[in-house]
Amino acid sequence: MQLTKEQQQIISHSGTHAKVSAVAGSGKTTTMVSRVKHLLAQGVPPGKLLILMFNKSARDSFAAKLEKLSRISHQKQKIPEVRTFHSLGLRLIKSFTKQGYLPHRVLQTEEFLAEKLAKSTIRLILEQGGGNEEWLSKENIENFITFIDLVKSDTQSAEKIFSNLNMEKRFDYFIHGFKLFEKQRKAQKIRFYADLIYEPVMAMLDNEKIGKWVGGHVDHIIVDEYQDINEVQQQLLRFIAGDKASVMVVGDVDQCIYEWRGAKPEYISSRFEHDFPKTVNYTLSYTFRYGHRLSLAANHLISNNRMRDRKMCLSFSGTPDSEIRCLEESNHHPLLPILENWKKEGRKLKDCAVLVRLYAMAVPVELALLEHMIPYHIEGHEPVFECREIMALCGFLQLCEGSLGQGDLQNGLQTIEAMLSNPHLGLKRDKISYIASRIAKNPAKSPDYIISATTSKMPYFLQEQLHKRAETWHKIIKLPVSGKAHEVLETIIETSDLFSFYHRISTRRATAVNRVKTCVAFLHFAKRMNLQVVPFLQKIEQLHDANTSSAMERLLITSIHRAKGLEWPLVIIPGLEDGAFPLLEEKQTPFDNLEDERRLFYVAMTRAINRVVFTHPFDAVFSRQKKAGNATFPPQADSKATPLASRFLYESNLRVSDLLGEAVHVEDTTISTKLKAQTSHIANCYLKAVDSPVSPFHTVPAPVGHYSINDLAEGVLVRSAFFGNGVVTQVLDRSSGKIRVLFNDHGEKVLMAEIARLLSV
Repeated sequence: MQLTKEQQQIISHSGTHAKVSAVAGSGKTTTMVSRVKHLLAQGVPPGKLLILMFNKSARDSFAAKLEKLSRISHQKQKIPEVRTFHSLGLRLIKSFTKQGYLPHRVLQTEEFLAEKLAKSTIRLILEQGGGNEEWLSKENIENFITFIDLVKSDTQSAEKIFSNLNMEKRFDYFIHGFKLFEKQRKAQKIRFYADLIYEPVMAMLDNEKIGKWVGGHVDHIIVDEYQDINEVQQQLLRFIAGDKASVMVVGDVDQCIYEWRGAKPEYISSRFEHDFPKTVNYTLSYTFRYGHRLSLAANHLISNNRMRDRKMCLSFSGTPDSEIRCLEESNHHPLLPILENWKKEGRKLKDCAVLVRLYAMAVPVELALLEHMIPYHIEGHEPVFECREIMALCGFLQLCEGSLGQGDLQNGLQTIEAMLSNPHLGLKRDKISYIASRIAKNPAKSPDYIISATTSKMPYFLQEQLHKRAETWHKIIKLPVSGKAHEVLETIIETSDLFSFYHRISTRRATAVNRVKTCVAFLHFAKRMNLQVVPFLQKIEQLHDANTSSAMERLLITSIHRAKGLEWPLVIIPGLEDGAFPLLEEKQTPFDNLEDERRLFYVAMTRAINRVVFTHPFDAVFSRQKKAGNATFPPQADSKATPLASRFLYESNLRVSDLLGEAVHVEDTTISTKLKAQTSHIANCYLKAVDSPVSPFHTVPAPVGHYSINDLAEGVLVRSAFFGNGVVTQVLDRSSGKIRVLFNDHGEKVLMAEIARLLSV
């Protein structure tokens, strides 16, 4: 493989520390493997070279490439050590334990054991007074464990981390919970995965002698995916490097999406050079994954972030062309024709991936796939009808209709437990299970069974809550099943105050929004079906069994976080409604802010090789802005009541990126005379960076009077005295002055430029 000039400079780097800023798909692994080969050829002993990775799969992949390189070059030399941060931490723990710096503890790798200890901790807090059983819900326990891991990703106190996260005061029991969790863990003499780095780093910070002993054993350290580093990993890197090792880190600030694990963009943008002075900076600016269209869209988007370096993503000469498609969502999901056309081209489902910001965005996709018998599998979440929110809603419909508890006993009990948890009764799990077993035998008496759970020893608010919940169930039982299913579902949601419950118990707004949108997506599906309760439940049963085929080829649905580092020929990103992606927060926190969300969108779109498809709600403003080549999200959009397309679609300047990218690919030097763009700076910078013969764009000057036909081109914003504001979508005949204009309020019109007397906006 021929290496670029940028890659060759990095491979032959000598002297002090180095930071490599690499765009998506830039061949950084190839570069790092070649860097290792170069160091070995320079006489660096394998034992003096350490390569650090963030997960085992990346570690194994890199080690395999080194092994292959060794075989190809017929070198008998031992390859250097490739480790994850956690395996390095484990080795230090063993050494520190042997020397008496740390106590002996057994490593527990099963996730359920950490969950069990977290539940035990929360129960202790409840026994000490205060709180309620909702704290023991699956969601709350998961959020508590996430908080524990975040504390252990840093070197600050639990109080400081809680404050930094701007979490609501009602969750401040997490602080006391962390201390109790640690007390129990140490008493049981166990360690979890998060302790493998946290314990040795805290030991070295507490004892300068240990820290000095750890450093200075290697001459060179290479760290991949450095944008994912957190504070304890940064401290570990500093201790291992000591005053001797030259450190080279490789990463992309624009792909820093693991803030909820403690990663922050400032580590790669500024912190590395602070901790490792005299750093030499390099860039891998060429992507080998996708073509100019997608590179242009990605650059338009990410240039809106302030916390980043100023590199541009450039498609390498010969990289395959990448299509961009942007489709409106309607009653018939656009996913279906997308996949149908893909198959007609002779392509496979396994070459596609649907990437979602929230798993709620997958619900309409799953339902559409089930209806049309298209096999799929979802990673990181339950399939649509195993989702507890939808199980609960279906259960309440069955309660109305009289079929609750019939059929398979285990499925029936799971459904009833989901109903008792959405909203949650506030009782312990064993009590919920007991009530569910009674309801399964006689659903008509379910309100009585709920009330019977009250005791005089219970807090008054919990007794009142159980009586209200019993009353709600009684109302639901009485709902008429002759109505449409979606109308009954709306009543169930309103009567149970379900959405308020989700917002009340969630530590993060993203969790609440995901649950609410899951229910809303199911409600929209019921509206589209427009069936009465009984036939709707029958339809659900049919669809539930529709994805059980043993088809080898299935469409993948997964989250964007899980997709990082992967690529597919076709990537579909659905549900792009502003407020859902980006997920807009009432207050910005390290968990959720606009720049974090923009990086996530950047990662999603750059997973594609041949084609990326965006789907979004109808948005007339977006249609006009896109055709005008205007990458600005309208400021008044936040106050609009109707759904808008994601602001990230606006910012990506999709039409300009698509048409200009194609022109660069085929070297069409006439494109700038055929297409005008309101936002052209990024496009012109890109043309210059790739040394394209395509002429740069120039801003269309506003005419003194009305536009003549020679002033007009696709993308020019115009104003008509009769039709209002619009955008030129096509010059039909320049000799006669015939044009097509899309107006905001009157749709597309064919006009004669001289007669229309169009003005600038």
